[in-house]
Amino acid sequence: MGSIYGRIGPSVALPRTPGEWEEFDVTLVGRTLTVVRNGVTIIDRQQIEGITGGAIDANEDEPGPFYIQGDHAGGIAFRNIQVSLPKR
Repeated sequence: MGSIYGRIGPSVALPRTPGEWEEFDVTLVGRTLTVVRNGVTIIDRQQIEGITGGAIDANEDEPGPFYIQGDHAGGIAFRNIQVSLPKR
């Protein structure tokens, strides 16, 4: 949980507590990624090498949607998702 599909896995395997909300803080600047799960850094400033298998097209420098992958059994929910752009 918390990986970039087919590219980067978490450096720490944290157990999941059923019935409890997970908190993720994801920072992506260019291709540099940091992911903090429940206060623990699980991906620390790693470079994403190329597009993932789920990419719509190869135009990664152009604006477009982002997707959050759930599980395949339909037992996942999201709340309080915030997206912000870096200050220029």
